[in-house]
Amino acid sequence: MTIGHWHRRAERALRAAATAMGQQPPDTAADINAVVNARGAVYAQMTRTTELLAGGRPAVERLDRAGAEVLMARHGQRLTQFYAGLQAATLIDRQFPPSRSAATAGPARTLRRAADAIGVIGDILASHVPPGQRPPTPEGFAIRQGGGVPSGLADVARLTSSLVVLDMALPAWLDHGPAHLIEIYRPVAEAARWTANSGLSRTARELIAAGRGQPSLHGLDVARSPLDPAPDIRTVDDAVAAVAAARSWLWQHPRHLTGVHLQLGTQLGLAVHVATSDVTPAMVGGWRRAAIAATELRSTPPVGPARDAAGELAEALRWTRSHLTADPPTPARELARLSHELPFLAATLHKGLTAAVRRSELFVKAEGVLTRPAGSVVFRAVQRWRPAVIYDDAIQDLGRGLLERRDFENDGGRIGPAARAFPRPPRPRSPTSQPSNPPTVEAAPGRGHGRSR
Repeated sequence: MTIGHWHRRAERALRAAATAMGQQPPDTAADINAVVNARGAVYAQMTRTTELLAGGRPAVERLDRAGAEVLMARHGQRLTQFYAGLQAATLIDRQFPPSRSAATAGPARTLRRAADAIGVIGDILASHVPPGQRPPTPEGFAIRQGGGVPSGLADVARLTSSLVVLDMALPAWLDHGPAHLIEIYRPVAEAARWTANSGLSRTARELIAAGRGQPSLHGLDVARSPLDPAPDIRTVDDAVAAVAAARSWLWQHPRHLTGVHLQLGTQLGLAVHVATSDVTPAMVGGWRRAAIAATELRSTPPVGPARDAAGELAEALRWTRSHLTADPPTPARELARLSHELPFLAATLHKGLTAAVRRSELFVKAEGVLTRPAGSVVFRAVQRWRPAVIYDDAIQDLGRGLLERRDFENDGGRIGPAARAFPRPPRPRSPTSQPSNPPTVEAAPGRGHGRSR
């Protein structure tokens, strides 16, 4: 399930917790402990999510409430102020043990659900931007370039605003508990009052305003590895998951991309566009050209996870083609989500194409040779294959078609939520920055050294 799904669950849980505080006063110390610890877990998960979006800790030092107040009173440094406020909100002058029994108070249960939902959001982000590691997916690469970050921070800020509303109600909720517990939990009430009166709400509103109208991360899902055998695809969600798994693995391991991946990927791109567009030349031309060029290439068959990635693409292609012949035809809007995967698929295939050509692992037809079998008077043409080079027409057509589709998907008028979140999919680096390497497909000069026409 996507970030958008878990964000909505967290919002509903926080609103329910605030409502429950006005309706269900605490009965025991265990109820209060459960609320206090769940509240801290929500703040901790929002802090973690902020770190993942920011690419690290926005504030190097962990500030106490006094230090956070000084920082939040300044102008600028909005993200640092927000992060410091989240950290300071968790500071309580006394530790309270977790309850040994299941939480019975309504606020504790719903707060725990909110913490779990925000934790899943963090897990989804961490699968794309693991801390201290190179992003393993195209989405992660784009997030590190700032794609979708303003809207992601705005989502965290909205949850923070809801939690501040709960903190405003927390002191009164504690006062309605057993009288002998009021003094024990006074540090909790003080922490909640500080949060409610601090600049955290103001900073959250500023982040929400900064993220308004920006590309959303709501369509982002966890990055999984290709499976063996490829799961049967029955819905568009299954198809999106299969394509995302295949191209994410191939993005991480471009040296394992083979001609099979190029053929399946380009045919899938063409099939998706035929299923979701008016089938105009401008919409399908790049994918059609790339698909035709890919059929002219050969390579060794994929093995291991590369074979699993090919299986996922093959199953997605089968499912998509089944909708081209369905009677009645499947509405294009139901398949639109799959088209949002195409920019990254094109970028991934182009990256692998460049790597495969450099390693001489793709082959094109060489000129036929006439040979006469022993004892025969008839000469026969024997087809031979040679390693492809960047000047071959098939490589040029395939590379240009993929780049054209990658750019068109993002610059055209049918950009979906995922593509808007990542407006510029990663592009292989220009060879001008790597003079010691042979030229890449992208930088190849004009054609003319390939097959004869």
